[in-house]
Amino acid sequence: MRKLKNLFRSLSLIVVMIGLGILVWSSSVVLAKQLEIAVMVPNGVDPYFTAKRYGYETECEKLGLKMYFYDAGGFSGLNKQIKQIDDAIQKGVDGIIIGVVSKKGSVASVDKIIEKGIPLVLDNLDADTDKPVVRNMKDGELVGLLRASYIVEKLKGKGKVLLMAGPAQAVLCQEEHRGFVNYAKHFPGIEMITEWTDSRPDIGMSTVEGAFQAHPDIKAIATFSPPLTVGPIQGVKAAGFKPGEIIIVAQTLDAGLEEYLKQNWLQATVMTDHIEMARNSVRMLLKLIKGEMKPPLFVRTDHYLITKETMDKYNTSGSSYPKEWRK
Repeated sequence: MRKLKNLFRSLSLIVVMIGLGILVWSSSVVLAKQLEIAVMVPNGVDPYFTAKRYGYETECEKLGLKMYFYDAGGFSGLNKQIKQIDDAIQKGVDGIIIGVVSKKGSVASVDKIIEKGIPLVLDNLDADTDKPVVRNMKDGELVGLLRASYIVEKLKGKGKVLLMAGPAQAVLCQEEHRGFVNYAKHFPGIEMITEWTDSRPDIGMSTVEGAFQAHPDIKAIATFSPPLTVGPIQGVKAAGFKPGEIIIVAQTLDAGLEEYLKQNWLQATVMTDHIEMARNSVRMLLKLIKGEMKPPLFVRTDHYLITKETMDKYNTSGSSYPKEWRK
């Protein structure tokens, strides 16, 4: 009888242990499936952020995360982005990746995320918060410097340059402009004309057309984004210039800029592995959620300049996506 009781106890213990194991296993599976993150960008229709979205989405799929994608609709969309942050918080997301619309205007909302204990990665566009946070950033001043060094060399230190600097309220635009100016100012023969505009092809084209009327001796153009490159190239064509007569230096090869580089309408572009940057932000956020990483942390992505002669020789894995993928 005693042996029978001991056997019953042993069997009961085994059943309990198996049940607990199943419960722990199923809980961990549910937890992994329940991880949801919000990704927020300032201007989702910009080809640069379209490419980054590919990086965010594919990395979330790889890691089993559900992603909510928010687009502020442009760098003037501060109020819209603030509402999107509130929406993500109300959804109860497990973490947030955000490129802010305004360095100063977004601080209160960014601080709210941090104060609520929601894991956060500031990606690409920084907020002026003094709270500990993980940042994954481009080096805007280096981007500007690389453009300036190419143009100064091609102009042999003398000539008029139009800077299509982008939206004035975007801190990254300010940094890139500062990097260009701080390099070019050492060459007195370089005269700089700055135009702050929204990142749209139609505005880029009309701005360049107006600039040529006021300054017909412009020799080079530095552009902030793919949309602000496509427009100026169209403006240069409309003004009757031939490929290569006006030096144009851009950023990335999104929005068909690769073809313009091959055709010599575009002479050089500053590359960033922006898709890999997006993937890395997702990986860092997951580590924050799991407690494997703690803020503060500052990560800086690389930049490099390519030309028609080197465009087929650089590693595209971190900066290009399949053409059939469009969102």
